Amino acid sequence: MKKFKKTILALTLVVTTAFSAIPAIAAVNFADVKKNDWFYDVVGWAVDEGMVSGYPDGTFKPGKSVSEAEFLKLLVTAYEPIEPGQGGNWADPYYEFAKKMNYPVSGNRNAAISRGAVAEIVSGAAGVNYKGDNAIVYLLGNGLAKGKVAGEISVGGYKAKDLLNRSESVQFIKNAKENGLDELNKRPASGSPTNQLPKLPEVAKPPVGEVPPGTPQAVADFYNKLITDGVVAKYPQFEAKAGKNGVTMFQGDPVASAVHDSTANKVNQIILWKNDAKGAADFAIDAIKAMGAPMTKEAEFKKAIENSRTSTDVVEFRGSGWTITITPHQTLTDTTYIVVKKS
Repeated sequence: MKKFKKTILALTLVVTTAFSAIPAIAAVNFADVKKNDWFYDVVGWAVDEGMVSGYPDGTFKPGKSVSEAEFLKLLVTAYEPIEPGQGGNWADPYYEFAKKMNYPVSGNRNAAISRGAVAEIVSGAAGVNYKGDNAIVYLLGNGLAKGKVAGEISVGGYKAKDLLNRSESVQFIKNAKENGLDELNKRPASGSPTNQLPKLPEVAKPPVGEVPPGTPQAVADFYNKLITDGVVAKYPQFEAKAGKNGVTMFQGDPVASAVHDSTANKVNQIILWKNDAKGAADFAIDAIKAMGAPMTKEAEFKKAIENSRTSTDVVEFRGSGWTITITPHQTLTDTTYIVVKKS
């Protein structure tokens, strides 16, 4: 057994919003596109179609935000042989096409585009005129888009306010081309009838256990905090139960527990019994937030959870007077301990 090594990470998150175009690199050669990534196949498809390319450092940057102009170019060139502008702005031909087709673009070319704005543009390209949630319902109901919450087809699960990233942008185009959008249509001048929108399946409500008598007040408060903030509703695959030792999420067997420290009389530890289960790391993040601690570096936190399956390294996240420590179990690869402390 190798010695534990400690890594300190600041609780910060850096977001970037640019798009690059250089000669294409095969998806399998992008340093940040792995075979087990959900976007591996779609990035390969987009490269083969000549729609996207990578960066000089050999990366694709799948999580990088996409501007309105960049998404519009992807959408239009997937169907029409329109080349970038030469004399003026490179995006001029695509905005001219969008104006001719009555697509609802803002004209703020360099601003990162939201998933909600994309829903209005893509539904417009399908020949209907819907806004807001109705545009999202149209896309989801017709298979032209998927939500961001696994197993849930709903307006909320679509995450309209989230910014569109590079991997999602090409997935939108691929979904459209493979699910009935054979050509770009003109968007009607007036709104389309809402009674013609497809029906979405109802979102299943998660089973929520009652707080039994004798449950410590700190556990009950923590449990109610999760319910109040809608955290439990995010995990319909789990059954939530509260008891004297804390709150546990079950999927037959325990998946994750938020543990009550009887000495300190607070919930301050998380045990991931199945650290690779879908939703386990997300629950840990939400539990940490419910404890009052900040968690802004979520991607790095999830990566530390993933690494805990093969590494014995202890990782600490520090910031704003809190320390969050991730400790792998020494022998059980499925189990990870997380301790949350306020300085």
